[in-house]
Amino acid sequence: MSFSSRINRDFLDFIETAQYNPPSASYPTGSGSQAGLPHSWRQYQHPIGDVYFHNHSLRLTTGDNVRNSNTLQYIMDAYEDHSQSIAGDPNYQRLPSDIETVVSDVTPREAVIRMYSRRAGTVFHYSEEQGLRFGMTEEFWSHIAEFPSHHRDLPPTAESQFVQSITAAKSAISEGTLFCFTEQQIDKIIARYQELIGFREQGRNVIPSLSWLIGAVMPLEPLRREVGGHNLDHILYGTHR
Repeated sequence: MSFSSRINRDFLDFIETAQYNPPSASYPTGSGSQAGLPHSWRQYQHPIGDVYFHNHSLRLTTGDNVRNSNTLQYIMDAYEDHSQSIAGDPNYQRLPSDIETVVSDVTPREAVIRMYSRRAGTVFHYSEEQGLRFGMTEEFWSHIAEFPSHHRDLPPTAESQFVQSITAAKSAISEGTLFCFTEQQIDKIIARYQELIGFREQGRNVIPSLSWLIGAVMPLEPLRREVGGHNLDHILYGTHR
């Protein structure tokens, strides 16, 4: 049986997934996917079909087309300016050593820049006004879902956190706790996870698909609890707040 890393959109159509970086005719595919790329850059394909680019030596990722010389120059200018700026921050030396920088939506005047540490499971932001600061947990998981194909391993503890969360959610739903997914949808997530684990046990590379699944689902936290159509949290705590 052949294995495709593509996500089955019909099977998991309830998971809201952005079209991160839609491919265009200027992006070669297949055996020619690395043609015409600048030195040290590689093209990667997302399980949902999108493409992005990663520079391993700089730990720099972008969804913008680095084959375009002007775009590449904007990316590198933004990256270099950002690197110089954060180097002067008093907390710079405390950043994890595996920081990965994402530069996106570049123009001659501006760019969106994000920093992530897979080892720490953390996102960092920087501005001249506020300096370095932590981002939200949701941003880290979104990053894992958006750029899943250039790593050989999952982030540390990501899979165990996912399994623990999905197992707890499955149990809690039966007690009236509501999540962003229904019980049937959680069953589909579990089924897809088990399918990927089966492929992995056969020696196949499931890291991109598994990273996307985990990143798209996490963090899986309860919304509220209901009993008999009533919001149990409101009944228990509403009069005390």
